[in-house]
Amino acid sequence: MSFPVFRHTISRFRELLEEGDQKISQLIKYDPVIAYLIFQEVNKPCGKIEITNFSQMINYLGIKKIEEIIIQRELFLENEDLYIWVYGILSAEISALISEKFSHIHRDEAFFTGLFPCLGLLFMTNEFPKYRRIIHFLIKLPLEDRVFLEEKVFGTNHIETLKRNIICPPFKEVVNILNKMFPKDGVKDIKTPVPPKGSTLQSCYDLALLADLSAYGAQALMFPSVVDNRELFLELAKRYFRIKESDSLEILQSVMDRFLSIAKEFNVMEELQFSTETFYQLKQFRFESKNAVFANMLKNLFEENAKDRNIFIYGGPAVGKRLLAAALYTAQDNPRREKPFVMIFCDIEEETLEEEFFGIKEGYLGKKGKRGVLKNAEGGTLVIKEFDRMPIIFQNKLEKAISSGRFYRVGDINPVEFPDVKFILIGKEDIRVKAAQGEFSSSLIKLINPVFIRIPSLKERREDVFYIAGEIVKKYNLNIEDKLTQPEIVEKFKTDPFPNNLRDLKRFLFLLYIQRLLKF
Repeated sequence: MSFPVFRHTISRFRELLEEGDQKISQLIKYDPVIAYLIFQEVNKPCGKIEITNFSQMINYLGIKKIEEIIIQRELFLENEDLYIWVYGILSAEISALISEKFSHIHRDEAFFTGLFPCLGLLFMTNEFPKYRRIIHFLIKLPLEDRVFLEEKVFGTNHIETLKRNIICPPFKEVVNILNKMFPKDGVKDIKTPVPPKGSTLQSCYDLALLADLSAYGAQALMFPSVVDNRELFLELAKRYFRIKESDSLEILQSVMDRFLSIAKEFNVMEELQFSTETFYQLKQFRFESKNAVFANMLKNLFEENAKDRNIFIYGGPAVGKRLLAAALYTAQDNPRREKPFVMIFCDIEEETLEEEFFGIKEGYLGKKGKRGVLKNAEGGTLVIKEFDRMPIIFQNKLEKAISSGRFYRVGDINPVEFPDVKFILIGKEDIRVKAAQGEFSSSLIKLINPVFIRIPSLKERREDVFYIAGEIVKKYNLNIEDKLTQPEIVEKFKTDPFPNNLRDLKRFLFLLYIQRLLKF
């Protein structure tokens, strides 16, 4: 089976081969399909050799074989498909850079694994030519949404195509883990495939996590207006690999700089439109409701926000808690609107959380010094995600720091003054109920004294289903406005339970859009 390659990469490879330039050994991995073919050629299932280092693979195969693989390509992706290449290379570079933090993951293995989401797109295109019509849209979505939509339309998905095509070790095992992580129903599960501690599959599992994480990072760089991409990258980097948010942002910036130099090497700079200057800027966000009761609650909340009150937002899955936090921060009358906006995910072990919050003294246990999110947010807003799951021991430490007006960096004996920060707290459960059950610190709640707001589920505010559907259609340029008035869709909006709220509504609208694209 012949897979498509990118014309700009193959043209550059041929130039280097003609010139006898050894640079080709460093650049050969920058066409996803060529990298795949080389891995397959070297690491055949029946073979005894397992090489995952690109330089070693080039030496093993020899330049003549590499030239043969390149010359045999007949299917080409042109400039209009450049965004697929951008997605793949950004993802691969992010994966490779993160892998440098772990001794058990080889950089080239991580790079190739970072190409998996892109390779999955290309494999799907090969099996279903019509798939090419929807890549530009699917590339913006999380892997679990992509799997769900692909299954609905094609009866298979891009991860299953990886399983059918990637049969060399250790990547065969990585794909098997990805298949378990992203089942056909689109509900991501990272717990079921966790290998036993010390298992030989540990590196394969971590590579699978890297594939998911790096795809979010690539989307954050390519589509900065979709704030969820960046937030989820930061959150998952911490959850998967305990990478601090500040370090994750540095990784994204380093990858962008690296990518731009790669684009110059392949002579495609003019075709790219990236702006590193606007990457971290938050735009104006809105959070509105057509439900009279909830709309009044929001009105009161924004009034309290303008008074600089701390706020606790809670509710079920995918009801829009992060969006409301962003809307509060970017509100015109927010007194801290031009000040720092820092987020932290706190459903992690107490030790890591303490380092993240309070910082670390330079040199303590050989660690690099760190300011901590409290100091980084000074004068501005600190958003604490999963606040309802904060470890009880750390709740007590935070309470003591707030009440005393000072805290200690980890490993330091000199106190630091507690900064002026506003808290926006986010959780699934009402911490007042948890406090009454002895599962949360009631004194910490009193000290922070937040304004509480619960975001109701969609089935509790049916008026908003129609409104939000229209906003999603506009945000993603879905071009299905006419369908929203059809009787069967109106009835669905009125009666569907939408158990996963915005996630279910989005997927329904995305499916309508994809079905329309495939008909043309």
